Amino acid sequence: MEKCRKLDRENGLTEIVCFRYQRLMRYGGGWHMERRMLLPGFIFLYGKEEGALKNTGRREKFFLYPCESPYVKVLCSHDNLIHMSRGIIRNGTTVVTEGPLKSRENLIRKIDRHKRTAKLGVPFGGKTVEITVGLEIYQKET
Repeated sequence: MEKCRKLDRENGLTEIVCFRYQRLMRYGGGWHMERRMLLPGFIFLYGKEEGALKNTGRREKFFLYPCESPYVKVLCSHDNLIHMSRGIIRNGTTVVTEGPLKSRENLIRKIDRHKRTAKLGVPFGGKTVEITVGLEIYQKET
């Protein structure tokens, strides 16, 4: 990401994004909010889709895969962070009461109540990829 920041913007590069998510971790006798990489090893460059970008006089190619990142961008706040969501399970159905997953329960593939995370299926590079985000289920109703 640091290498991309040094690129000049005259080639059409408008934004460099590394998406992150929040999750709760228990250690030291308490719960702590942590930030983790959403897709480790991936950064998103917004701007021209084709061509090489200049870097210190050499031309280096960056291979960009088609990505439907609006799914991820919609979940993020202004700082490219997906905040923790909270919800309940009502009669076997997940209902998110607050956070970025509210009214987007259809994206949830799997919930891990112990780790307080959810796996979402989002389109990425022509296929569906599972990403992990923070989701705390605080109540189960039958």
